[in-house]
Amino acid sequence: MAHATGNDLKQMDSVTDEKFHETREINAASAALGAAVAQQKPKLLSPSMLRLYVIMAVGYLVSTMNGFDSSLMGAINAMKPYQETFGLDGAGSTTGIIFIIYQIGQIASFPFCGLFADGLGRRWCIFIGCFIVLVGTAIQGSANHLGQFIGGRFILGFGASIASAAGPAYIVELAHPAYRGTMAGMYNNFWWVGNILAGWTTYGTNLHINTSWAWRTPTLVQAGIPAVVLVCIMFLPESPRWLIHHDRSEEALAIFARYHGEGDPNSPLVQLQYREIVEEYQESKDPNPWWDFRELVNTRAARYRLAMVVGMSFFGQWSGNNVVSYFLPEMIEAAGITNTNTQLLINAINPIFSLIAAVYGATCLDKLGRRPMMLWGLAGSCVFYILLTAFTAQTAYHPNLSYGTIVSIYLFGICFAWGFTPLQTLYAVECLGNRTRAKGSGLNFLFLNVAIIVNTYGISVGIKIVYIGWIVVEMVLIYFFFVETAGKTLEELSEIFEAPNPRKFSTRKVKLEVTRTGEVVGISDAHQA
Repeated sequence: MAHATGNDLKQMDSVTDEKFHETREINAASAALGAAVAQQKPKLLSPSMLRLYVIMAVGYLVSTMNGFDSSLMGAINAMKPYQETFGLDGAGSTTGIIFIIYQIGQIASFPFCGLFADGLGRRWCIFIGCFIVLVGTAIQGSANHLGQFIGGRFILGFGASIASAAGPAYIVELAHPAYRGTMAGMYNNFWWVGNILAGWTTYGTNLHINTSWAWRTPTLVQAGIPAVVLVCIMFLPESPRWLIHHDRSEEALAIFARYHGEGDPNSPLVQLQYREIVEEYQESKDPNPWWDFRELVNTRAARYRLAMVVGMSFFGQWSGNNVVSYFLPEMIEAAGITNTNTQLLINAINPIFSLIAAVYGATCLDKLGRRPMMLWGLAGSCVFYILLTAFTAQTAYHPNLSYGTIVSIYLFGICFAWGFTPLQTLYAVECLGNRTRAKGSGLNFLFLNVAIIVNTYGISVGIKIVYIGWIVVEMVLIYFFFVETAGKTLEELSEIFEAPNPRKFSTRKVKLEVTRTGEVVGISDAHQA
């Protein structure tokens, strides 16, 4: 399967040796992974893959929780029953505190992410996080006083962050190596599923309910997502990488065989991953306590990895998408649409387009690579952000241009979702090693929430022009410093970060000459991206 290595693959027929075997040439990022995939082509509808899809789907629901809350609060804040319950008017410092307390809860959870995910395992960390979310949702949904509502949101954010620290690690560590980009890239796309679910739920309740149940009902619906994960997660397999790092290699091998090798522990893909993880573990058996974060910065390679994590945390929030998200209601109103139900309807439709674009983007990750996706996604976003800025500036003089603003918002969201949304969590966890993945994921969410808090209090609709220049800066940094992670096993990425120039080394390709039966008969250097 040509695209299975996650890179641009080129096939051509040739005749080799006197037996006239038909061969094909494959340009691959990893000779070992390319050879293993050639020998054992994954079948998308095989029993192993179908079981793996179920595991991925449960893991994706973790991401849905954050997307639901993001849309929920923006919508119920505009509801009169919500404002009447707590004596609010939809604006002011109190409303800002209600919004931001969720992020504060997520920041407060950071020290516990490594404790649960590394000490107890990825599944238990997700279980604990979802349980805390259910507690927070119950407190928030039953609140009649503002203090209880704020307390519930803090607990909800605390639990969501713990689950979210382990969720991406769990997905990327179990994903099939030939389809890691698509499988793990879909994780963050489910943020939009939660966003859409909340948007349509709040639209419906606001339209048909005039009591406090207009905002309480969506809050209860929010509890359904972590409840499903809570019930299912402990019936799923643990991360085989976590098992190997806790001296449970036989269990890990069995999991790899069941989900990546069609039940055969000796299959090339299973043995490649198993050997690499065991070798990596044996080389670094020194203790890695949950409270010790020095491994994230104690070597040049570790600092480079961390720079990729921090970069994605801020780029994912500071690429103009924050202004678009926060000021969408204001821009809709400027277009003359003042009816609350209509505003909620437009708010509910917008993420559907972004979700479709993000899903398509995830399917492109293994074929196009991570770096090109980021660069092209940001380039398209920049174009429509320029149009958005221009339309907004002229709206006062030409009111009809406000509709151009709304169209630009939609198109900006499509471009950003295609190129960046699937990578916002995937890329960070790929760049982290097995020993530091849980801690680094927690740190990723810490920086991400810091970025969101700055957005909440530090931006205004009037500084959109600044983001045009910043998007260009992001593209330059990605082009010169961000590494390519596609087409390699997670363990092979260590060699990239140890290289003198990680970005340049990561874009190297090898050329494999493979027979019809999957036998590799030649390896040579290929072009460099």
